[in-house]
Amino acid sequence: MNRSLLSLCVLCGLCGESSANPPTASYVFPAGAQRGTAVEVRVGGLFLHDKPVFELTGTGVQAPPHLAPAKRVWFEGPVLPLPESQQQEDYPADYSGKLTVAKDAPLGARRVRLFTAQGGASGPVFVVGDLPEVIETEIDGDPVPQALAALPVTANGRIFPREDVDLWEFHAEAGKPVTALVHTASINSPLVSKLELLDAAGRVVAEQMPHACPGTDASLKFTPKVSGKYRLRISDARANGGQAFVYRLTVTTADVPAFHFPLKAPADGLRDASTEKQPLAPPFALNGQIERPGIVGEWKLDLKKSAKYTFDLQARRFESPLCGVVRVQDASGKELARAEATETDDPKPLSFAPPADGTYTVSVSEKFRGRSGSHFVYRLRVLDAAEKAAPGFRLALKADVITLTRGTTATVPVTVERRGGFTGPIALELEGLPKGVTVQNAQIGAGQFATTLALKADDTLPIGPLPLKLVGTAKAGDTALSHTAEYKGASDLRLAGAFPTPFKIVDEYVMTSAPRGETYFRKYKVDRGTFLGPIRVELADKQARHLQGVTGPVLTLKPGETDFEYPAFLPPWMEMGRTCRVCVMATATVRDPLDGREHVVSFSSTEQNQQMIVVVGPGRLDLSADRTSIRAEGEVRVTVKVSRAKALTGPATVEVVLPEHIKGVRAPALTVPADKSEAELVLTFDASAGPFNVPLLLRATVQTPRGPVTAETKLDAVK
Repeated sequence: MNRSLLSLCVLCGLCGESSANPPTASYVFPAGAQRGTAVEVRVGGLFLHDKPVFELTGTGVQAPPHLAPAKRVWFEGPVLPLPESQQQEDYPADYSGKLTVAKDAPLGARRVRLFTAQGGASGPVFVVGDLPEVIETEIDGDPVPQALAALPVTANGRIFPREDVDLWEFHAEAGKPVTALVHTASINSPLVSKLELLDAAGRVVAEQMPHACPGTDASLKFTPKVSGKYRLRISDARANGGQAFVYRLTVTTADVPAFHFPLKAPADGLRDASTEKQPLAPPFALNGQIERPGIVGEWKLDLKKSAKYTFDLQARRFESPLCGVVRVQDASGKELARAEATETDDPKPLSFAPPADGTYTVSVSEKFRGRSGSHFVYRLRVLDAAEKAAPGFRLALKADVITLTRGTTATVPVTVERRGGFTGPIALELEGLPKGVTVQNAQIGAGQFATTLALKADDTLPIGPLPLKLVGTAKAGDTALSHTAEYKGASDLRLAGAFPTPFKIVDEYVMTSAPRGETYFRKYKVDRGTFLGPIRVELADKQARHLQGVTGPVLTLKPGETDFEYPAFLPPWMEMGRTCRVCVMATATVRDPLDGREHVVSFSSTEQNQQMIVVVGPGRLDLSADRTSIRAEGEVRVTVKVSRAKALTGPATVEVVLPEHIKGVRAPALTVPADKSEAELVLTFDASAGPFNVPLLLRATVQTPRGPVTAETKLDAVK
């Protein structure tokens, strides 16, 4: 038997101390496509080893069953100051696949789900649209405008790295309104967009609206006074950014309403009123706006002592920014009943029993002083009895993927919304549950609003995704009630059977210092358990802190090998005095003892005993140039100076390191002999060289028995 695919003993290898790295789904980019087109997407996440299983919910989009590993797109971005550099950071890996969207595919969002041998995950959203689409060409450095085709169009971009800014250029006609619409939160992106419109001179001529158009996360409206080129500038309002900060930006000349009046709400059969001056007799719905600070919407009502009335304010639940306050007053102005919104929800329906027949005043106002505007639309439902609903319930889940590892227990939180006075117990059943899995606490008690299911798997749990549904049943008198639990409106769940990792990295706490610009070696030990095959070791996808540019190779431990040194390169630009904490990940291919299938499993930990903890010290090599900027024309000669520490000897190689997008620059590497400190670097620029939106990087390297020692400096190129 191949020892790298060692069969694991069911009784030994799958019990005791074992662990797993369940995957995380971080983003899909681009986050959408037009009907009738095909697009190559990059899907990013943590612990997506080998070829993860790929699922896209809904119909009309053909997707590959597996994703393929792709080259990771990475931009370092600005050096983070303390304490930001000490925050936990993820480093998703890129995978790719081609999606084909049918011409008649239903418009709207689909959820992305990913599965490995160690579990499943969901989160990113892919949108099917009906407009032409463009995709950002991502490059490092200052923003370079990217052209949009004729409007309307949808642009797919992302704000990466931190403090990134994107520019989208388009032509607009004088007097023809332009609307820009951004989708971020609705596609599960963490981006908090800041949207601005610039004219040809770079002046800001329009800014993001305080309240987005309905159905969007950010909006901008502008009517040009002159025809010409305009640029939309989008960034993160917190100067944040990352691989998952994707967005969809639609630019159109179509008439897009800034708000809806009357408020768009589901039909309920009530008569609508908005301008009536005479007292009204319920039931009806009152439509209004809080257009200016201090405005109060007031209506006169004819109410009867024998009736019990309900006042239900609709605003925030249908995208109005109004935090409403509902008051009921008698003819003398005395307040008899009141209900207030929270910062996130409308007021609960207000019940009111009049003390006498007569004319009463109901009013609606904004809870917070100074908040108002045309967008502050509301609809107040006034019912002449408590609204009656049939007894029932709805079940909700926090995720649509449940990861369950062999020999362990997983918890599944379930919440219930009760209606129509129903308070009885609810029995829960997971349909599609495989053999070897038992469920505990499969009931929501009478009057309770939540429970947590406990799923326990034995060592026969199948590995991979399985369809699942959670169904609740109950009785209200003689009426049988049933509801299938939902996650964001969908009831199709997945149980992801996970294979435990039989090995782990173990070590003791070590903290030391090391110079920047060279490699630090950390000794580790692997507790192999029953596994004796090869193990890959590399930097982990999940880090305890921002890596600050630290890089490392992929090592392969030979069968049976338990001790190793991992080399992490500390870049020469790291801020001295910082504590660098680096985590590594071990990966191997094992064979399932039940069915013989091969599984890729991994181990990583952010516990400090497994961290590479290094206080960054001064480097042993320094590089400087005789100028900080040059004219990028023809041949340019730059004198560079190399300074070595006393213990560092040998020749230094000086080279120009160019990002992929800068073309037309030639700069042969030069060698500064061991007994010299200065040399002349020759750079040649073609007429079409550029774009120079990022400084040229000069790097000096001295080779030593323990690896390279480097220093860097930057040189601005100006055309």
